[in-house]
Amino acid sequence: MKVFKSFRLLSKTTLFYLIFILITFFFGAQFMINKIDQFAIKETEHSFNKREKHLIKYLEEHDTLKRFRTTLISPINKNDTVNYPRYNDTLIYNDELGESHLHRQKVLIIKAKEEYFLVKMFINIDVFTKLKRGISKRIILAFIILALAIILFTVFMSGHLLKPFHRILEHMNSYKVGKGIKFRDVITSTLEFKKMQFLFKRMIDRTEDDYRKLKEYTENMAHEIQTPLTIIRNKTEKLISDETVMDNHKDSVKVIYDETNHLSKLGSTLNLLTKIENQEYTNSVSLTTEQIVLKHLDSINELVELKSLLIETKLNSGHKILIDPFLFDIILKNLLRNAVRYASNDGPIKVETTQSSLKISNFGNELKVTDNQIFERFYTSDCSSQSLGLGLALVKRICDLNQLRIRYSYMEKQHIFIIDSYN
Repeated sequence: MKVFKSFRLLSKTTLFYLIFILITFFFGAQFMINKIDQFAIKETEHSFNKREKHLIKYLEEHDTLKRFRTTLISPINKNDTVNYPRYNDTLIYNDELGESHLHRQKVLIIKAKEEYFLVKMFINIDVFTKLKRGISKRIILAFIILALAIILFTVFMSGHLLKPFHRILEHMNSYKVGKGIKFRDVITSTLEFKKMQFLFKRMIDRTEDDYRKLKEYTENMAHEIQTPLTIIRNKTEKLISDETVMDNHKDSVKVIYDETNHLSKLGSTLNLLTKIENQEYTNSVSLTTEQIVLKHLDSINELVELKSLLIETKLNSGHKILIDPFLFDIILKNLLRNAVRYASNDGPIKVETTQSSLKISNFGNELKVTDNQIFERFYTSDCSSQSLGLGLALVKRICDLNQLRIRYSYMEKQHIFIIDSYN
């Protein structure tokens, strides 16, 4: 059974909103850092250009080289002036402050008095680096604070603003068809919640009305059809007691009688199936199955002896099942009667229980049906013109509604039915 993870809508919205904010903050920080880099490049280049002009003017006016602050000058051969200017960042230790600072270095060639000089200039860019780090830290801090604020607000919304929504969901979950429950209005000022509550009430009214009509129709049909069937059965029994009729029409009379009984049972079963599907049987209790199984085996003992069959039992006293007792009786009755009906004398009918499962098997000819088709209503196998009827479909529906799993298999000339839970 596949399990799908699910999240609250508000949690999903908050998650997507936080991701959006994170992306926005990230690109915003990148934009600001790029702007700071561009500003630092522009400012340092402006300072380098001013110094370069100052140096050229100085060299034009003086015959000696001078060591400038943050500037190194040395003569250079004309042939070595390619691949300049060059830029790089480096750390320079400040003796006065006792710490290192990041500087941007520009190495360039200047020409003065027909001579070429190699010039190294340094400008402190530590302030720009600190500004970038400061922006990054503050953006991260701002995101954390904003994320916490959004999460806290989401918790508040989930616990307070969405309280009417959860109340309406509780009403939906507790509603059962046919109970005619009247729910008290959930007080809310939210338009969407009011609309949902209004539509839920309309749905209940329509469902109850449809259910009432269907139930009346089914019960009336099941009841009314019994009267003509009883008349047909009584008339057929009179024909059976008439030897003259039986001598000439024995097979026809028997078919009429059998089909009349079958139709009577079919009407009752359909009525029962409708009630089960409408969940009218909800008195689920934990049943210890051993004595219940033995009671049903006693009830079919006469039929088993009539067909010269044998029953083997291996019952676990600890086997329990959570189900309405009436529905469990239907399951056992149908599976056991099905086993007796289709059993051959190649081996015994076996009824076994373990700590967690119930198994009923019988020997018999293989049916040309899949493991799922055998639970379909009125399915007819290729090897038999007789329909499998509603019995197994009824058992399957009961199991589905009670979170039980029923499996069918054919192995070693045995039809095997196993009932257990999905856990």
